[in-house]
Amino acid sequence: MRDRVDEIRKAGAELVIVGNGAQHFAAAFREDYALDGPLLVDPELRAYRAAGLRRGRVEALSPRLPWNALRALRSGSRQGAVQGDAWQLGGVFVIRPGGALTYRYVSREAGDHPPVDDIVAALAEDAAPISEEPASGTVTSLLGRALSRLVDPTIVLSFDRHGFQIHALTFRPDDLEVDLSERRCLVTGANSGIGYESALALADLGAEVVLLCRSPERGEAAAARIREQTGNARVSVEPVDMSELASVRAAAERLAARPVDVLVHNAGVLPDARTLTSDGLELTFATHVVGPFLLTKLLRGALEQSDDARVVWVSSGGMYTRMLEVDDPNWEDRDYDGVAAYAETKRAQVVLARLWAEALEGTKVVVNAMHPGWADTPSVRSSLPRFYRVTRHILRTPAEGADTVVWLAACPRAREWSGRFFFDRAPRSPYLLPLTRESREAREALWALCEEASVRA
Repeated sequence: MRDRVDEIRKAGAELVIVGNGAQHFAAAFREDYALDGPLLVDPELRAYRAAGLRRGRVEALSPRLPWNALRALRSGSRQGAVQGDAWQLGGVFVIRPGGALTYRYVSREAGDHPPVDDIVAALAEDAAPISEEPASGTVTSLLGRALSRLVDPTIVLSFDRHGFQIHALTFRPDDLEVDLSERRCLVTGANSGIGYESALALADLGAEVVLLCRSPERGEAAAARIREQTGNARVSVEPVDMSELASVRAAAERLAARPVDVLVHNAGVLPDARTLTSDGLELTFATHVVGPFLLTKLLRGALEQSDDARVVWVSSGGMYTRMLEVDDPNWEDRDYDGVAAYAETKRAQVVLARLWAEALEGTKVVVNAMHPGWADTPSVRSSLPRFYRVTRHILRTPAEGADTVVWLAACPRAREWSGRFFFDRAPRSPYLLPLTRESREAREALWALCEEASVRA
């Protein structure tokens, strides 16, 4: 296509190249191939996923690869340093103004490119639009389910990025083909990581998004990036510290003035040492449990004003290792363990999702919890450095970690469930170990604890 750019432009089109490497690699690519058109980088693979392009290692075994390599060498192309995701395959699309598609080609293996004559023919004024094929069909979905049965029991191969790629084979591509322009979404801890990616995706679907952030400066910087990336001007910031009840009350009073359609409880902390808030609560318990409980309680009326309200609790796979703790949630009688405290509060979030679903039964509000798997987020890097060093090459991207948050918040089918626990768009059991199952009495005790703690000064 490089050698026929003039012909492409004479047809009124422009050749736009999207790669998944870094910007400096794209600059070198432009120089090597003497390109003067738009060259974009997509390291998060957003465009690739949206286009339904393939990714996989099996294609590396294709018998066509040697021929593809020889053809590339004859044309003057060579393989240099690998940047970005080496396993992501490409494709070619001809898109008319307004979005009509007149050509679609999905590569089957590395070096698999369509005939340029076919691409040029699709530029003709009389070229007929084609229907967009779904990225996942019945066979792909069945393959995903079969592979999931193999990797899910291993935990590691399920929670890491390979697990996401396998589970994604079962996703329905039309689940997030929705317009959220009439919906108002609140996301706590939205200035980075999974919270940021959730807010970004919801804004990209047209929603009004409010970033609830402890730092107004970081929140405003994140909001500006989201507005720039999505073109959605309805992105704002509400300063709130989820660990401080007075801050939660003040934010809720402002936010409750209008209906709330989506509330995502994502803000999180993982302190090394036991720290008490001004309300006398252990910091992790206050941030993950009491603060979100109080915010949900204060926004209940605003949620019930919506005709399709969703509350999503972002838990963690670490909660599988702990049972619900209601006797000493503030760690007054135990030697403090930050990781254990984190896991216990994440277990409590899953239980609270179930309890809130019961409390809101009969309304149009559904409440669910999820866990994102192992994602490469700033909190993982700073709070779990040893874990990060061991797993950094297999961690999910923050966008992959946020995928189920967005699905629960936006997909029409997600209304079918309330009070459930999800992982990669599917309901899962919150109990992998038999001793972690709590009693009804323990669940009721958690609710009572939250009620008592949330009325403190």
